[in-house]
Amino acid sequence: MSAQRFLLDANLSPETAAYLRATFGFDVVDLLTLGQSHLTDREIVAMAKRESRVVITFDLDFGKIYHRWERGQIGAIVLRLEDQTVESVNLVLGRFFANVATTVSL
Repeated sequence: MSAQRFLLDANLSPETAAYLRATFGFDVVDLLTLGQSHLTDREIVAMAKRESRVVITFDLDFGKIYHRWERGQIGAIVLRLEDQTVESVNLVLGRFFANVATTVSL
């Protein structure tokens, strides 16, 4: 089985990308490390489609983009957290991938 592929939006830390790689073995890239934090939402969607990656973001626009135009073309995980620290994000994503995502085929 191939590794799951994710693209972290510029509003998430490269530390979260490293955490997901180390903990779950996922193929994760982040816009900050790539020097691509300037990309528009549409450009991020194009990158995600081109590289077959699921976008992880805090940006609600990705939920709208997914539901209005890209359903079935990309995947998006939109995090809604009061505490957006790296530690909190890693905890939430860790729980999600360890518990919820194991009940569905990734």
